[in-house]
Amino acid sequence: MPRTEVPQETVEAFARLGRSSPIDVFEGALLVSRLIDPHADVEKARERVAGLARRVAARRGAGMAPLEALREILFEEEGFAGDSESYDEPPNCSVVHALTVGRGMPITLSILVQEVGRRSGVELEGVGLPGHFVLGGDGLPDGFYLDPFHGGVVCDAEELGRRVSEIFGAEIALSPDAFAPDRPVSILRRVLSNLRRSFERRHRYEEALGVVDCAEALDPSDPSVMRERGLLLLKAGEPLQALEALEEYRRAASGEDADAVAKLIATVRAEEENPESSAGSRRIFTLGEARALLPRVRERTSEAVNRYASLGEGNEASEEERQTILSEWAKEMTDLGVEIKGLWLVDFDSGAGYYCWKYPEPSLDYFHGYEEGFAGRLPLQ
Repeated sequence: MPRTEVPQETVEAFARLGRSSPIDVFEGALLVSRLIDPHADVEKARERVAGLARRVAARRGAGMAPLEALREILFEEEGFAGDSESYDEPPNCSVVHALTVGRGMPITLSILVQEVGRRSGVELEGVGLPGHFVLGGDGLPDGFYLDPFHGGVVCDAEELGRRVSEIFGAEIALSPDAFAPDRPVSILRRVLSNLRRSFERRHRYEEALGVVDCAEALDPSDPSVMRERGLLLLKAGEPLQALEALEEYRRAASGEDADAVAKLIATVRAEEENPESSAGSRRIFTLGEARALLPRVRERTSEAVNRYASLGEGNEASEEERQTILSEWAKEMTDLGVEIKGLWLVDFDSGAGYYCWKYPEPSLDYFHGYEEGFAGRLPLQ
């Protein structure tokens, strides 16, 4: 498959950024903007942010409270807010685009607001919630958060819990740990993950793989990038390259995750002659739709588990039968539009994260954001 090459200097810039201390999140976001539009005017974006910060500082100098000065300039006068109409479009991952049109994703707008705050003396920290992103920190009253996507409203954890519940279509209880500030490298990895998924959903796999290359350069210590690359290569119809990436991830993984990936690799090997069935088709589910489909998913999985368990160990014929069972189960699941994440483990894509189910759970009771994975799943209430 031909690859759209990310310029080597861009990959190297992400690598240098990852090695820097502290990591400059805004400069990293400008690099991401260049992945979306190679001609993005990042210098003009820097000047625009500097100008906004000077205006906030001037209001502070005139006696206005720091947070109110920031909110007045950015949200009341400039009108920054979330883009609900074209939320998942790649440009919404670009801070340059957000500065130009005044719209963007929650995390993109948060990076922009945080940078204006930093330059004008308002200390803010990024807080990554499942399916949403806000700002906390010393520049806000204790226990309150700034939500740039909703026009800069200041709200407490309870209100944010309600918003996250609306996003996932079910009541969700967020633990206090969910409101801990994110590390700069985690924030940039999340932006890159958003962009990678946006390209992936549009079947722009070459560009999505280029984003993965940049994520690996930024944080080479994170093995999950190999899993992302492997799954992307599967969807792009490159099973041999996918297997190499998944094998590398399996060697770095441990416990249940390693076992699940090993089984996925076995399934891919069995499906190597028909990669399209492994790729499956992307489908977005409401919680009601996912729960309505679950009995069928559970029935088919239960049948496969029982057939798999009935086979003896230690002979070639049984191993072939096991691979056949796995292949048939994988095809049934992908035909239903669910995503296979391991042995007897599937996710229903909600558009904001995943409803997560693992056999033999009786019902669909967990979710996790795109970044957290199975280990970070939380209960639906």
